[in-house]
This record gives sequence, structure tokens and C-alpha cells, in this order.
Amino acid sequence: MFRKIVSNIAFSPALVGQLSFYAKRLRKEELTRRLGLVFTVLALVVQSLAIISPPEAANAASGRDFINGGVTSMSQYLTYYDKNSGNLKDMLNYIGITRSELVNTKATTINSKDGWLSFGRTSPFSAAQGDVTHTYDKTGGGTGTMHAKPIRLWDTGAYSSKNGTTYKVWVGQSAKIGTFAIMAACGNAMTMRQPTPPPKPLSACSALGVTPISRTEYDISETAQASNGARISSFVYTIKNGSGTTVATKTIATTATNSSFRYTQQSIGTYTVTLTVNTSEGAKGGANCQKQFSVSPPPLVPVAACTSVQVLTADRTIVQLSGTAQASGGAKINKYTFIIKDSTGKIIATKTVSTSAETVSVENFTVSTPGTYQVTLSVSTSVGSKSDTQNCIKTFTIVKPAVCSINPSLPANSPDCQPCPGNESVWIKDKDCVADVIQTKTATNITKGNVDATTVTSNASDRISYTITAENLGLQSTTVELQEKLSDVLEYASLVDSGGGIYDNTTQSLTWNSVSLGPNQKQSRTFAIQMKNPIPIAATGQSDGSSFDCIMTNTFGNTVAINVNCPAPKYVEQVVAELPKTGASENILFGGILLAIVVYFYARSRQLSKEVRLIRRNISLGTI
Repeated sequence: MFRKIVSNIAFSPALVGQLSFYAKRLRKEELTRRLGLVFTVLALVVQSLAIISPPEAANAASGRDFINGGVTSMSQYLTYYDKNSGNLKDMLNYIGITRSELVNTKATTINSKDGWLSFGRTSPFSAAQGDVTHTYDKTGGGTGTMHAKPIRLWDTGAYSSKNGTTYKVWVGQSAKIGTFAIMAACGNAMTMRQPTPPPKPLSACSALGVTPISRTEYDISETAQASNGARISSFVYTIKNGSGTTVATKTIATTATNSSFRYTQQSIGTYTVTLTVNTSEGAKGGANCQKQFSVSPPPLVPVAACTSVQVLTADRTIVQLSGTAQASGGAKINKYTFIIKDSTGKIIATKTVSTSAETVSVENFTVSTPGTYQVTLSVSTSVGSKSDTQNCIKTFTIVKPAVCSINPSLPANSPDCQPCPGNESVWIKDKDCVADVIQTKTATNITKGNVDATTVTSNASDRISYTITAENLGLQSTTVELQEKLSDVLEYASLVDSGGGIYDNTTQSLTWNSVSLGPNQKQSRTFAIQMKNPIPIAATGQSDGSSFDCIMTNTFGNTVAINVNCPAPKYVEQVVAELPKTGASENILFGGILLAIVVYFYARSRQLSKEVRLIRRNISLGTI
């Protein structure tokens, strides 16, 4: 319009009136656009303040966090680590993360769809959903528990279920667990796999040695094993004579894995040395830690004889052979030869032990065929081969095995030959003779006519009854712990009937006495809650997406989720959470474009107003 008036005013001076009208309209338009420019600048200032100092969530911390409220830097996290606050260092040591590996982490972001596992002090999820409970050792003694579960379990909204959730973290590499991350919002550790529990302490008595120094002196030595944190406290030697009477004891207090001492015995005879190694895992002994030695009489006339042969059978088929001989007056024993024959006279085994000792035992061997056998001992000495038809020939019998009626692979007298308590026809150690406890849970909305509480939305003041049941479907009896965790439920409700349980306000859990369940037995417990009035409108947790999410969730075997009729602000919060995520860069770009458009139109109005004034002045001077 401005161009039309200016181009025709020289031909029609009457258009000056329209030009005056247009000038007034431009002044009003300039005022309007000046106000628009002012409000646009104020809006950009407010938006800048929101970017510089963003709001914090009202529910930013959870009892599941390693560090309540999270941290803003790795140096702050290391301060908690060095103090072992809340057993933080103990938990990270169990996972396999060291201080030097924390120092080398880098600040970045990760997405929940990348397969991360998140560790927390507690968990609202069940084992069926991927939750794994870990037990770690505390520095001051005792143990604690923590839970590892897929972080994708918190992606409950439509947007996060599809695109995942982004978290601010510090990422590093562990020599033990591989790639790990520390969440800034809660201090919880994250890994790509479950940690492996440390090996159990092991200790054992390895070997006992008896070395003769002279006829009456012996060096007695021992070797033990201790690994994975096991500790040795002392070695206890017990020496008995041939009649079983203790003639000497020796205790050596040491933490070393070996010990020795010199023992002198003047009395002639056969002696047995038994060693017990006291360790942090209890007293250790065994066949390797028992030895025999003999004190012979002073040398006289060279005389040697086979004095006895002993045969013992263990577990029906295991044969233990031992023999004794005497050599005096300078005679020497060279070797012992045990010849075993069956009832037909056929030699089935020959056992030879080269030794100069007067007592010898043969390594146990097996004779499987039932029947009567004869053992003949021949002792080779410096004065010839010696045997004795009365003392050095013995017979023994291998009897037929009696089998267990419910497990033919066992002998009848086996302590394991017992029936399963729940089924007399099943062996007690059969794979089916075990306890199989199934835990289930139901919820009923009493206020709405005793309907299934998971099928309706709970309103303010509604009363809901929960029933938990433990049933043993197996054949063995077992003891079951009954505990209900109510942290998520009590965000929207109050416990009004504990059902005989004991409520712990610190852990927000309800616990009953342990119950014993026989085969096909079950036990149930019922408690009740009442919805708060009004329903709380607290914001959804930042580090725990299940906190104040308008759903009451808890688990006992199966997970029960009850929808809550939250006030309108909560639905606004849920809608906002589904909107695309924008950052400071997008907001600054949008504000800059808007400001440029407003400035452009304001400047154009001022320019047109100035041109109108110039034209009107030229008309007044007569130049147009």
C-alpha cells in the first residue's frame, strides 16, 4: 500500500490524506512491534536462566542409591570411596572396580538400550525380571547385599521404551569386570556382566614325613596347604605306641606351611605319628598325615624274621595290607613281598615294597570278585628270605554286596539308603527328592467390591488387601522366610493391618516368623493398606524411575502392579516426559531466530515511518 500511495501522489495530490492516515497506522504498528520485541527479549532472558541453572527433581534420591543424591564429579565420588561411606568401597571391591580404575574414568553419557546392568542397595524387581542378589563382605565384619538388574527395566514410558533413557556417567575399564560406569545421579555402579564371587578359602594337611636319624632318633616334618585367605595357626603331633597309648605330643605354633622337630624314643616298638593342622577353616588331617615308625633293639647277632601280616577289608572290596618283620644283630630288611592268591591257588596280585623298616603297609587296592583269598608275606633280608606259615599267611573273604532296595547302586548298610520323606519309593538323594517352594501373591481392592486390584485403578482412601503364599511342591521339608518389601507401595498408601507381621520402618519391609513347609504344604499371610487422601503428587524419581510413577509395585514370587488414580499434575508430568528431548543448543537457536524476526519487523516499521515523514516534508516544501 505504501508503494502505491507514494508512486501515485505526484499525479493525485489528494492522496496526501491517505498518506496521513497510513502514517498514524504505522505509529500504532511500531508501538505494537516494540512491545513484541520487549516481551521476546524478556522471554529469552528467562529461558537463558533456565539453561544456566536448570531445575532439580523433587525426588532426585532413593534408598537404592550407593550415594544419596548422587555426585557432581569423580573427585567427590572418590571422597566417599576413601571413607567407605555406606560400604561403598566394599561393594566396588566385590564388583571388581579399584580406586585407580575410578581415577581413569571419563565423563560421558550412556543409553539404557546398550545392555547395561545397574547395581543398587535394594530392588523393586524380581529374579524372573533379571534381578540378581549379591552378598559382599564388609570391612568391619559381617556381610551386606546388593542387587544387579538390567537398567532397561526403568524404561516404562512409550518414548523411553522405544528410544531408551540417557544417563550421565563416568565410564572406565576394570581388569576384573571389563567396561564399567558410575551414574552421576546416584553413584551406582553399572557393568555389562554379573561379577564372579571370590573363591572360598581352602586348607589341607598335605604330607607327613618320618625320617630316621638313628635307631632312636627321628626327624618328623609336615607340609600343609593354605590358599584363598585361609590361615594356619599351629601343628599338633600325637605319637602313640603299638597298643594305642599316647607317649608324646608336640605343638608348634606357626603360620608357615611346614614344620619339623626331632623326636627321640628309647623304647623298642612300633609307633604311629598323627598330625593335626589347625587352620582358620578348622582342624585338618587325613591319611597323608599319619605315619608309622619302629624303634628296633640294639644290634646283636644278625637275625631276621617275618613276624606278622595283617589284612583289613574296607567298603567290602578295598584291601589294606600291612606287615611286620624283625631284624637284629646287624641283619637288614630289604623288601616285603605280598602274594595274593584266589581259592584255586592262582596268583591275582603281587605287591612289593622296598624298605628296611620293620613295619610296612601297602597302598590300598581293590578285589571285586567275591570269594576267599590267601595273602602270603615274604620278607627279603640280608640273611635270606623269611616267611612264617603261622604269622605271615592270612586269609580274607570278599563278600557279595547287599544292595539298597531303593537304590541298587548303594550297599544295604549305606547311611544314604533312606527313602524320601514325601515318597517312600524315591531315594532321599534322588534329583526329585528336593524342596520346591513356589511364592505367589494376590491383591484385592476391598473398597471396590473385592475385585482383583490389578484390574482397576485405585482411588484415594481405597483399602487393598494383599495375600502372600509360599507352597512346597517338592518332596523334602524346608524352612521359608516370609518378607514383603513395601517401599514402592507406601509412597501412595499406609499400612493399616500388618497381618501378624513385624514392620521395619527403616527398610520399609514387613516380616513374619520363618515357617516350616513339609511336602505339599503351604502357608499364607494377609495384610492390608489404605490409599492416602489426597493422593501425593511428588515427581517421578530421577535415579529411580519407579518412584512416584502412579503405579504401586512390589514382588513376592510374582510382581503385582496396581495403577493409582493420580491428580492431574502427575499426568502433565507424564505427557511432558514423552515430549522429544531438547537441549540448550536447540533453545538458543530457536530464540535467536524468533528475535531476528521480531527485530526485522520492528526495524521495517521504523523505516516506513521515517520515509512517510520525509515525503510529507517534501510535499509541504513543494518539492513534490
